Parts: sequence; structure tokens; C-alpha cells
Amino acid sequence: MYSRNDRLKELYKELITRLLREVKDPGLTGFLTVTDLSLSVDRKTATVYYSILGSEAEREAAGKALLRAAPYLRVLLKKKVAVKVVPNIVFEYDETPRKASRIDELLNKLEQEKGA
Repeated sequence: MYSRNDRLKELYKELITRLLREVKDPGLTGFLTVTDLSLSVDRKTATVYYSILGSEAEREAAGKALLRAAPYLRVLLKKKVAVKVVPNIVFEYDETPRKASRIDELLNKLEQEKGA
């Protein structure tokens, strides 16, 4: 059985992913993906991990846009979820896809060197 934190975490992740599509901010130009969400023990802070396809400038612009959008998303969450405390939303860039891509490149390079 899942704990309440786990259920809330999945619910918030799904809702925030859906609500981000409604955000109209010129800073959100690249392809944004919510990769994970962690909920603090007291459920007062939700850290949303995201990745974005695009340049470094687009990544920085998206980070600023998400910072501006966080209070708006919290208001929308309050309307959608009937819980006593709706968490503050904090966005953090997730380096995992970039690291995985780099590891994949290195493995492919090793594979090519073996074959040569």
C-alpha cells in the first residue's frame, strides 16, 4: 500500500504537468518535461524536477519562467485539490537526462573503437 505522501506526490506531479501546459510565458520556449517531484515530509514544499530540450539560454529562460509561474500554479492547485496545506512549488533543473545522454555517447564511442 502506498503512503499518503506517495499518493500526493503522484497527484501533484500529474496536475503540475497538466497545468504547465496552460502557462503562457514567453520564457517557456523549449520542450519542457517534468521528470520527478519530491514532497517534503511536512508536505509544505514540492520540488519539481524538470528537463528541457534546447540551448543553455532556453534552459535559463525556462528556469526564470518557472520561477515566475510557481505562485500561479500553486493557486491553480488549491482549486483542484482538497487538502489542508497546498505546498509551495520549487523548480529544479534535472541534470539526469543530460548525464544519461553523455554516458550513452561514451558507450557508443567505446563500442565503435572495439569494432575498429
